[in-house]
Amino acid sequence: MEQALPRPFPAPLAEAGTRPEPKPARAPLFIQDAVTPWPDGTLLLALWRLQEAGKHED
Repeated sequence: MEQALPRPFPAPLAEAGTRPEPKPARAPLFIQDAVTPWPDGTLLLALWRLQEAGKHED
């Protein structure tokens, strides 16, 4: 009784290999991170510094 519906916009085959690579997903940021005390400032600053250090290693 059920019928499969055709795709409304079929993706062209040439488009499959031309997409840019997806960027890595960032961790969610919560307001609490900006005010959570951390040894060197706040948790938000520590996460930002860690992220920046990771960018420069590549």
